[in-house]
This record gives sequence, structure tokens and C-alpha cells, in this order.
Amino acid sequence: MNRPLLNRSLLLGAACLLASGTAGVAADLPYPVKAQPVQVFVPAFSWTGLYLGGNAGYAWGESKGSDVAFFDSTGGVYTPAPGLYFGNDVNFGNMDGWVAGGQIGYNYQFTNNVVVGIEADFQWTGAEDSLAFYATPGGPYYQTSAELEWFGTVRARLGYAFDRLLVYGTGGFAYGKVSGSTTVMGLTGGGAPDITTASTGSYDNVNTGWTVGGGVEYAITDNWILRGEYLYVDLGDTNVTSYLAGTPGSYVSAKADLTSNIVRAAISYKF
Repeated sequence: MNRPLLNRSLLLGAACLLASGTAGVAADLPYPVKAQPVQVFVPAFSWTGLYLGGNAGYAWGESKGSDVAFFDSTGGVYTPAPGLYFGNDVNFGNMDGWVAGGQIGYNYQFTNNVVVGIEADFQWTGAEDSLAFYATPGGPYYQTSAELEWFGTVRARLGYAFDRLLVYGTGGFAYGKVSGSTTVMGLTGGGAPDITTASTGSYDNVNTGWTVGGGVEYAITDNWILRGEYLYVDLGDTNVTSYLAGTPGSYVSAKADLTSNIVRAAISYKF
């Protein structure tokens, strides 16, 4: 056999062998399949963290004055003679008005979804009321007012989280500034208040007491939280004295207490 023919036969055989091997390898390859989508794990919301925010709402309550007494240093204008005169108790039953302020706190959420925390808040208020009455049928005549100027609380919180929804109760220490004024007038011969004898005194006291309440919060994002809350605040009682500016030595004294109901909405930023 001549050499060119032999070389051609060898090349043809090698080509056939390579083709058959390639076909076998291709037959062994798996068919392409569609890739499974990657599952991204989204962690549940956690209430743990520091938060800061503001709130606004409405307050209604009452302030009572008991053991009311008037010391008349002069006599003859307000009462028949100098001395200590006791009068009617006072009840400011409509201590209503707006409240607005801010809060700061910290929550910790346990693995069983129980949330504990502590919060402090401070509020300005417009809760006030006024009254006018005769201390006794023979006088003197009183025009008096009371106002809760501001208050604050430091409270523990205990709640349960349903993911982004938190239901909680709260309670703790409360304090607030209670102020008021009293104008005293003698009576005319006909028994009407004599405005020409008017003398006014005022007082400012910081009372302390307790508070209890509860609320619901919802985390609209991982940082912003909305809240609706109710608080009952009892600022206890204290002795108050209003010295009358127009009659040196004369004063009105009473044992005063104040309670208030607060409903408010709040928004907080959780860090």
C-alpha cells in the first residue's frame, strides 16, 4: 500500500474515533435544569432598643380643696372680727385641657415575646378650672382657680409583642406643678360681693404621686412606632396657702389634691 493512502486512512479512523467519543460524553451530560430561587431570611421585628419621641392628647380630672380656712388679719371688711374662719370645701370638677410633651425609654424583648421596659415623659398641659362661691352665708366671697401647669412620670412597662404590635401595661412615679389663685371679697349691705374690697393671693406647688395605665403600639417601620395610650395620674394631696396681697397677714389655706385622666397619641423613633 502506498504511503499517501495509508496516511489518509489513519486520519479518517482517528476522526471517526474522536466523533464517537464526543457523542458518548455528550450523552452522559445531565440536562440543564432551572435554578431554584434563593430564599432570603427576613428576621422578625424586635422591640429591643432605645426610643425617643413626642406625644399630644387630652386630660380631664378634678382637684379638691378640703379643710379650707381663711385667716382675717383685720376684721370688719371680710369677717366681723379678726380670726380664723372655716369655709366650704372646693371641688374643681372640670380640670380639662390639652397635653403635649415628649418621652424617652428603653425596651427589651425576650424570646417568648414578653417585652419589659422603662420610660420617662414630661408634659405641658392646659388643664384648669375656676369657681366662685360664698365661704359662708355671711361671707367672704371667693373667686378661685386651679391649674395643672405640667407633669412628668417615670414608669415601668410590661407587654407582649405580636410581631410589630405591642400591647402593654405601665405604672410608676408621677410629679407635677399645681398652681392656683384666690380672690377674697367682702359683702355689701345687700349681701352682694363688694369688688372694692377684692384682695388676691396665689400658690405654686410641685406635687408627687403615682400613675398607672396601658396602651398599644405598632411599628410601621423598623424605626418609627405609633402609640395610643391611657394614663391615670394621682398627684396626692398637699397643704397650700395663698397670702392675700391687699391685706397683709391675711391668707387662705386648704389641703388640695389632684387626679387626672390622660388619653394621648405618640410617635417614637427606635434607634
